[in-house]
Amino acid sequence: MLDSVELTAGSPLTSSIDSPQAYLCMKTSISLFELNPDQLSPKQVAELQRVVNKSFHIQQKVLASKEAKLVHVDDAQLNKGLALIKQNFESPEAFNKALLANQLSEPGLRDALRLELSCEAVLAYVSKNVAPVSAAQALAFYQQYPEKFLQVERRAAHHILITVNEQFKENAPTQAKSRIYQLAKQVNSDNFEQLAERHSECPTAVSGGKLGLVARDQLLPQLDEALFNMDQASFSQPIFTGMGYHLLWCKQIMAEHKIPFDEAKTKIEEALLGQAQKQQQRQWLVETCKGSSLN
Repeated sequence: MLDSVELTAGSPLTSSIDSPQAYLCMKTSISLFELNPDQLSPKQVAELQRVVNKSFHIQQKVLASKEAKLVHVDDAQLNKGLALIKQNFESPEAFNKALLANQLSEPGLRDALRLELSCEAVLAYVSKNVAPVSAAQALAFYQQYPEKFLQVERRAAHHILITVNEQFKENAPTQAKSRIYQLAKQVNSDNFEQLAERHSECPTAVSGGKLGLVARDQLLPQLDEALFNMDQASFSQPIFTGMGYHLLWCKQIMAEHKIPFDEAKTKIEEALLGQAQKQQQRQWLVETCKGSSLN
């Protein structure tokens, strides 16, 4: 069924509070257009209504099936689903505001979640007997699509940032430049993280300036060029960008390589099983929803 998305304020295409389509309107609008319903163009509104009507019709068919009588969504599942939605909001007030804007109450949202989770439970039930993927099938996939298992070169990197800001004396251009050059004289593999925690003005300071495993073109161009021309366990000279002055530590270089089958095996098996389950679910839906387009 529909994937979980963040609730945001918007005006649904339904006119009554807690109508069965209100939740579908809200979620579908964000999923299709990354916009709230009240931000859509007339053409998008028409498309939204078409998709919501189709989804609602299919949902009703699924819930009327004999398989639906064999599944149950309990309060613990509902509470978990509702909690996950609420996590997307800064406060209970923001959550309640979004509900009101989308013509939903919390009980109405809970009812909509029960229908959605029930549909997901039915689909899980109809595909529960799909055979697990064998190691031989996983190996065949690995050998047939070698390009899927190529890992590009990545570099484990940390950085220190001193920003340039005329409003603060210590961050005026001259002082910022002086500070970064002083740090460049001090850094080594033993103290870089501590110096980053103490001096860096980037949010990464809390983790010792850690940028993580970085592939090409993920950083600002100046940093990207410098990092991928550094030796392993080396430190850059100060680098200026629009953000300020940076020091880079290329902690480790992970060369391009093919992921070994033993490392990829579990993920391949899970992916192939998921595909087989979705195919089984789609076949069941076609049979259950005869006369309804699933495209």
